[in-house]
Amino acid sequence: MRDTETIETELMEISAIADDSLKLERIIEWCATHPDEVPFALHVLMGSKSTPPAESA
Repeated sequence: MRDTETIETELMEISAIADDSLKLERIIEWCATHPDEVPFALHVLMGSKSTPPAESA
């Protein structure tokens, strides 16, 4: 598996794509190119959504 920062950067670049059909194509391409990293990517993405927002003081 590659460096986690590299994976996260690639995923953030894909998530920044505005066109949903193009985004889907890039996700499929990324998963096909890096199948061993898909579980890690899902873990990162699911973990970032379940993190509660920081409370303001």
